[in-house]
Amino acid sequence: MCAMSSIGKLNRAGMEACRKGRFDEAETSLLAALDQALDKGSTCMEAKIRNNLGILYELRGVREKARIHYGSALHLMRTKLSSSHPLAGRLERSMNRVAPEGRASQEHFMEVPGPGKA
Repeated sequence: MCAMSSIGKLNRAGMEACRKGRFDEAETSLLAALDQALDKGSTCMEAKIRNNLGILYELRGVREKARIHYGSALHLMRTKLSSSHPLAGRLERSMNRVAPEGRASQEHFMEVPGPGKA
C-alpha cells in the first residue's frame, strides 16, 4: 500500500472514531498518521493531521495539546504551504477558541512550537 494512502486511511479512521466518541482510538490512529506523515516529509498531510489532533484534544478538553497542534498546523500553513488556504483561517479561529483567557491569540501563535513530534 502506498504510504500516503496508509496515512490517509489512519487519518480518516481517527476522525471517524472521534465522531463516534472513541477518543482513545482516535488519538492512536491520528498519532500513527502523524508519525507516518513526518517520516515521509508530507507537510500538507502533517498540517491536516495536526488540525484533526487539535479538534480531538479540544473535544476532550485538553486545551494545551489542542493549542500545540493547531499552532503547529498554522505555522506550517504560514511558512511552508499557503496562508491564504481556507484551512489557515479555520486554524486561526480554532486558536482563538482555545487561547488562554485574557490572552490575545496572535501573541500565542509565536509561542507555539513549529513542526515536530508532540
